[in-house]
Amino acid sequence: MRGKLLPLAGLYLVQGLPYGLQSGLLPVLLRARGLSLTHVGLAKDLLAVPGTLWTAGFVLTYKLGEQGAGSLFPLLLLDRGVSTPELGLWNSVGAVACSIAGSSLGGALLARHRQPLPLLKSVLRFRLGGLACQTVLLFHLDTPGARLGPSTVLRGAALLSLCLQHFLGGLVTTATFTLMMSCSQLAPGALQATHYSLLATLELLGKLLLGTMAGALADGLGLHLCFSLLLALSAMPIVYLGLAPSTVA
Repeated sequence: MRGKLLPLAGLYLVQGLPYGLQSGLLPVLLRARGLSLTHVGLAKDLLAVPGTLWTAGFVLTYKLGEQGAGSLFPLLLLDRGVSTPELGLWNSVGAVACSIAGSSLGGALLARHRQPLPLLKSVLRFRLGGLACQTVLLFHLDTPGARLGPSTVLRGAALLSLCLQHFLGGLVTTATFTLMMSCSQLAPGALQATHYSLLATLELLGKLLLGTMAGALADGLGLHLCFSLLLALSAMPIVYLGLAPSTVA
């Protein structure tokens, strides 16, 4: 086990060190050179290449609807009669397997076509359709007396919807990380690692944002309005792709 932890720790160090140096050391060095506080504050923005701001906005928002729905939907299934062991199996082992399958398919498609944006446009539409079906199913389940009995079509549809979203989520993630790497390759060589670390940080922030707020939104807005909002958030990246600059298209 120790033999695996050391390389893993090294990988995390290599990933985080460039961003840590940029955010902690760079401002000190620039200030020591006599730059004003305003210029020091803008230094990170000055590191951007064409397409960086667009990519940053995309990676920050592309998972919002998916993460919110993924956090709430399994809990509703639990409330409607799916047992804890069964749901735990589907939402852990099944979800991971589906996510890996989606990522693998994404890698195979990108290896053939090498263009992440066309793939993202198609897959995001599929994801939106899947989430729309899941939302309709949720609305049906959020009625008095609705239960997911064993061996019913409705129960199978609910679990299938759960796995499908993880599959599409893995596919979307692979295409997005490829887009991030393509954008980072446009930066000067000395800044590429820092550039990618910044995008990876924004990507993680976007995923955590709705994952942590989903429960509060559901309690405050109700399930119907909350999932309608999540559906709208999932449509937003599709519109946003139409604004992609030529440098990342």
